[in-house]
Amino acid sequence: MDNQNTQQQVARRFVTQELAHIEIYGKNGRILTKMGNLSSTGAFFEVLSPNFSVKKGDIARVTINLRSLNRVHVVDCEVVWAKGLGVGVQFLKREELQDKLTSVLFSNQNN
Repeated sequence: MDNQNTQQQVARRFVTQELAHIEIYGKNGRILTKMGNLSSTGAFFEVLSPNFSVKKGDIARVTINLRSLNRVHVVDCEVVWAKGLGVGVQFLKREELQDKLTSVLFSNQNN
Protein backbone atom coordinates (compact mmCIF):
# COMPACT_ATOMS: atom_id res chain seq x y z
CA MET A 1 0.00 0.00 0.00
CA ASP A 2 1.28 3.47 -0.86
CA ASN A 3 2.02 5.71 2.17
CA GLN A 4 0.75 8.80 0.38
CA ASN A 5 -2.71 7.25 0.10
CA THR A 6 -2.84 6.26 3.78
CA GLN A 7 -1.72 9.59 5.23
CA GLN A 8 -4.32 12.20 6.07
CA GLN A 9 -4.07 15.35 3.99
CA VAL A 10 -3.24 18.32 6.21
CA ALA A 11 -4.43 21.78 5.20
CA ARG A 12 -1.83 24.55 5.19
CA ARG A 13 -2.06 26.65 8.37
CA PHE A 14 -1.47 30.37 8.61
CA VAL A 15 -0.30 32.00 11.84
CA THR A 16 -2.51 34.85 13.00
CA GLN A 17 -3.29 36.90 16.10
CA GLU A 18 -6.87 37.96 15.30
CA LEU A 19 -9.46 38.32 18.06
CA ALA A 20 -12.55 36.12 17.87
CA HIS A 21 -15.65 35.22 19.87
CA ILE A 22 -16.91 31.68 20.27
CA GLU A 23 -20.58 31.05 21.04
CA ILE A 24 -21.46 27.47 21.97
CA TYR A 25 -24.87 26.40 20.65
CA GLY A 26 -27.22 25.78 23.58
CA LYS A 27 -25.20 27.87 26.05
CA ASN A 28 -25.31 31.56 26.91
CA GLY A 29 -22.36 33.87 26.58
CA ARG A 30 -19.57 34.74 24.20
CA ILE A 31 -16.06 33.49 24.84
CA LEU A 32 -13.31 35.96 23.93
CA THR A 33 -10.40 34.22 22.19
CA LYS A 34 -7.30 34.90 20.11
CA MET A 35 -6.98 32.86 16.92
CA GLY A 36 -3.48 31.38 16.78
CA ASN A 37 -3.70 29.77 13.37
CA LEU A 38 -6.16 29.28 10.54
CA SER A 39 -6.54 26.85 7.65
CA SER A 40 -9.26 26.09 5.13
CA THR A 41 -10.57 23.30 7.39
CA GLY A 42 -10.20 24.65 10.92
CA ALA A 43 -8.42 26.86 13.42
CA PHE A 44 -6.71 27.02 16.81
CA PHE A 45 -7.96 29.44 19.47
CA GLU A 46 -6.54 30.52 22.82
CA VAL A 47 -9.33 31.28 25.30
CA LEU A 48 -8.91 34.73 26.89
CA SER A 49 -12.04 34.38 29.07
CA PRO A 50 -11.01 31.55 31.41
CA ASN A 51 -14.36 31.64 33.27
CA PHE A 52 -15.91 29.84 30.25
CA SER A 53 -15.27 26.21 29.38
CA VAL A 54 -15.17 24.62 25.96
CA LYS A 55 -15.18 20.86 25.52
CA LYS A 56 -14.63 18.40 22.71
CA GLY A 57 -17.83 17.86 20.75
CA ASP A 58 -19.26 21.34 21.37
CA ILE A 59 -20.90 22.86 18.29
CA ALA A 60 -20.17 26.57 18.01
CA ARG A 61 -20.36 29.72 15.95
CA VAL A 62 -17.15 31.74 15.70
CA THR A 63 -17.01 35.44 14.85
CA ILE A 64 -13.55 36.49 13.69
CA ASN A 65 -12.52 40.15 13.44
CA LEU A 66 -10.20 40.29 10.42
CA ARG A 67 -8.55 43.64 11.13
CA SER A 68 -6.14 43.42 8.20
CA LEU A 69 -9.08 43.01 5.77
CA ASN A 70 -11.44 45.29 7.72
CA ARG A 71 -14.04 42.47 7.73
CA VAL A 72 -15.88 40.24 10.15
CA HIS A 73 -16.14 36.55 9.25
CA VAL A 74 -18.66 34.17 10.88
CA VAL A 75 -18.26 30.37 10.66
CA ASP A 76 -19.80 27.34 12.33
CA CYS A 77 -17.54 24.65 13.74
CA GLU A 78 -17.14 21.62 15.97
CA VAL A 79 -14.60 21.52 18.79
CA VAL A 80 -12.30 18.58 17.97
CA TRP A 81 -10.02 19.04 20.99
CA ALA A 82 -9.72 21.27 24.04
CA LYS A 83 -6.82 21.32 26.48
CA GLY A 84 -6.30 24.03 29.07
CA LEU A 85 -7.02 27.33 27.34
CA GLY A 86 -6.34 25.88 23.85
CA VAL A 87 -9.16 24.87 21.52
CA GLY A 88 -8.99 23.23 18.08
CA VAL A 89 -12.01 23.44 15.80
CA GLN A 90 -13.06 21.98 12.48
CA PHE A 91 -15.24 24.18 10.27
CA LEU A 92 -18.68 22.84 9.33
CA LYS A 93 -20.69 23.27 6.16
CA ARG A 94 -24.33 24.26 6.59
CA GLU A 95 -25.66 20.72 6.07
CA GLU A 96 -23.08 19.31 8.50
CA LEU A 97 -24.15 21.89 11.09
CA GLN A 98 -27.81 20.87 10.74
CA ASP A 99 -26.94 17.18 11.13
CA LYS A 100 -24.76 17.80 14.21
CA LEU A 101 -27.32 20.04 15.93
CA THR A 102 -30.11 17.53 15.23
CA SER A 103 -27.97 14.73 16.65
CA VAL A 104 -27.22 16.75 19.81
CA LEU A 105 -30.90 17.63 20.24
CA PHE A 106 -32.02 13.98 20.00
CA SER A 107 -29.27 12.71 22.31
CA ASN A 108 -30.28 15.33 24.94
CA GLN A 109 -33.93 14.24 24.70
CA ASN A 110 -32.96 10.61 25.32
CA ASN A 111 -30.92 11.45 28.46
